[in-house]
Order: sequence, then C-alpha cells, then structure tokens
Amino acid sequence: MDPAPVHAMGQIPLVIAVGLRDGLLKLPGADPAAIRIKWPNDLLIGGAKCVGILVESERTPDGRQAVVIGFGVNVASAPEGAPYAVTTLSKGGIIAGVRDVFLSVATGIEGALDLWRQGAHFSDIRLHWLSGAAGIGGPCRVNLPNETIEGRFADLDSSGRLVLDLPDGTRREVSAGDVFLLPRDDAAAVL
Repeated sequence: MDPAPVHAMGQIPLVIAVGLRDGLLKLPGADPAAIRIKWPNDLLIGGAKCVGILVESERTPDGRQAVVIGFGVNVASAPEGAPYAVTTLSKGGIIAGVRDVFLSVATGIEGALDLWRQGAHFSDIRLHWLSGAAGIGGPCRVNLPNETIEGRFADLDSSGRLVLDLPDGTRREVSAGDVFLLPRDDAAAVL
C-alpha cells in the first residue's frame, strides 16, 4: 500500500516532525517551550538545530510509492562548523541515552502517523505542528532555487505550505525552500 495519496505526500515531513517533537517531549528534562519545529521539519532546542529530517520517495517498479524517512538527533554531540547554531539534547537539559531517545521518538512518530491516517487527518497534524512551531508571527527569509523572499511567517496552510505575509501586503505560499528565522528586532526591516 502507498504511504498516502499523492496530494498528501508532501505532508510527511511535517508529520514526522510532530512525532519527533512528541517523542522528545517524553524524555526527562524536556522543555516544551524550548523544543520547537522549524518549517518544515527541523527541530530546534533554544533556537539551535538539534534534529534534522530527510524524506525521500520513489516510485517502485510495480507503480507503488515508497518513502524512506531518515533523521539525525544530536544526543550528546553535534557537528562543528555548521552555518547555523546547533545543539544537543544534553545541552538542552534532556538527559537520555541513545536507546531511550530512539524508543521515545519511534513511539512519537508512530503516534503522529496514526493521527495523520495517510493524510485523512492532516488538519489535526497541522494544529499539532502549529502548537510547536518556531517563528510564527516573526520575520523569516526563504531561499528558493531562483530567488530569496522575506516576510512574516503568518501560518501553515491546509496542505502544509508555509504562508508568508510579504512587505507589499500580499501573501505567498511556499512549498519548499530553506527557511531562516530572523531576529524579531529585524521585523521592521522585513515588513
């Protein structure tokens, strides 16, 4: 069976982010205010990246859709030299070993996939995602293949796209891009 109808496949990274966040929140020392989701699917602790998610899909020879989900959690160490702030669970106050982290996030992901029901209940995932989102209402920059846009992160639409309020008063939905949350002090410059 395919993981979801074609129109819902783009929601999978958001679903996985919700599940990972839910799993991390079950660990000792986890602070819901500190663990946030950066659109579409990175997890931040205190504003620094701690979890990255990669989703790949491919059509199989028999015509079905296959999806592979990979994610990395910085449990006790993080890569150096990243072009953005990175952190670890342990620096974020979460004291857990790799096994406990794996079991907790696996349970969280399973719960999010069950809630999502192959796209039939994305509205529930959307609300859950928004409750854990980083940067809602704040300025951000989105690097697209042919342009860079800046605006205010206004919402997540009903299909999972980032909704930006642009400085000219228009709205724009973004399906994919590299998002950089800007300090709120820069809001006047962006808007």
